[in-house]
Amino acid sequence: MSKPINNTKLLGSGIILALASSLCCIGPLLALFGAAGGALSMFSWIEPLRPYLMLVTALVLGLAFYRVYKPVKKDDCGCDTKKRPMQSKAFLWIVTVISIGLFSFPYYEPYFRNHTTAASSVKNTNLEQVILVIDGMSCAACEGHVNEAVKNEEGVQEISTSYDEGRSTIKFDRTKTSRQQLAMIIENKTGYKVKK
Repeated sequence: MSKPINNTKLLGSGIILALASSLCCIGPLLALFGAAGGALSMFSWIEPLRPYLMLVTALVLGLAFYRVYKPVKKDDCGCDTKKRPMQSKAFLWIVTVISIGLFSFPYYEPYFRNHTTAASSVKNTNLEQVILVIDGMSCAACEGHVNEAVKNEEGVQEISTSYDEGRSTIKFDRTKTSRQQLAMIIENKTGYKVKK
């Protein structure tokens, strides 16, 4: 007879799967805060797997709920059985809330970013506008990662990124920065590739 799966392993799997389903959005956000390098955004390949990871997480948590809430067989020997905190109903609910938070992260992640845009200076004849084609963005939340990476750079006046079009339109002072510098900033800070 096989040994039953420990609830702690189920709950750990649930959190890991939920984290993996949102890793493409969590990674670049951490990179912007300096907690990790731009390499974390390379997890954008996971984004197409997100629905499947969410489904597997739901199944794992469902199994954990079943095991915690199923009727317990009567104890024949009358011995007291100790309940461990990691197998409690409260812990299961905590893990479930964390998993839901991780699932929904791409939807509330934009609220963590500062939404102000770079202020335009008075008439500047050195302003130039460039459109950069960006490869590697996997969802609409990626727009914010690109905007955050570039908007506070010296010389940047405006930035607008479109996931649907796969490009970023940047207005900048050409005496303070260049197209190549902006492309390098995007690649280094987000991990996305700017097409030449």
